[in-house]
Amino acid sequence: MTGLIKNCDFMIEAVNAEDTRPLIRQALNAKRSVLSMSVGKLLNSSDLFALAQKNRCHLLLPSGAIAGIDAVKAASLAGIDRITLTSRKPLSAFSENPYLAQKGIVLSEMEKETVLFEGHVSDACRHFPKNINVAATLALASRCPRKLIVRIVTSPEYTTNIHEVELEGKFGRIKTQTDNLVCPDNPKTSYLAVLSGLQTLKQHCSGVLVGT
Repeated sequence: MTGLIKNCDFMIEAVNAEDTRPLIRQALNAKRSVLSMSVGKLLNSSDLFALAQKNRCHLLLPSGAIAGIDAVKAASLAGIDRITLTSRKPLSAFSENPYLAQKGIVLSEMEKETVLFEGHVSDACRHFPKNINVAATLALASRCPRKLIVRIVTSPEYTTNIHEVELEGKFGRIKTQTDNLVCPDNPKTSYLAVLSGLQTLKQHCSGVLVGT
């Protein structure tokens, strides 16, 4: 991997590994910019952010499957008083989840809408690493992860991935809802998340930044 990084100009990380941080650190140490799709693994990564700045390269984190990240970043300058994320996904998105198995939650027995989790963003990312990259993205964009409350909901009737964001502060109030079709190749993620990664790469290469 070391040789591969040295011979590349730009790295795209989408390995879905248990810990992608060493891989990203290796690339940043080699002064290579990185686009990471595993934002959930980078929630507490101020060291990597500092390394990217020190080596004058970029660590790009796409907006993913939620709308309004540009507005959230702008609002953070005035201060955010309250922020919540409610994610609704089909049962298939949570198959083989160790946290649910530990809690004795059997997805096949569910007959109605059920809240699987409600709590802090760091716990959400730890218990649902394949489902909730949007929570980490929102936490980083808002710059107030301790205020972010995450709710994860499922139902036999859900067929799409729906993310609702609400926040209030001195700037006013923002509410967004993104109703995503699932990725054809991976039901645990949204198609928009893939498109967001592609657009981030395109924007980086073009040198033109549209939006905040």
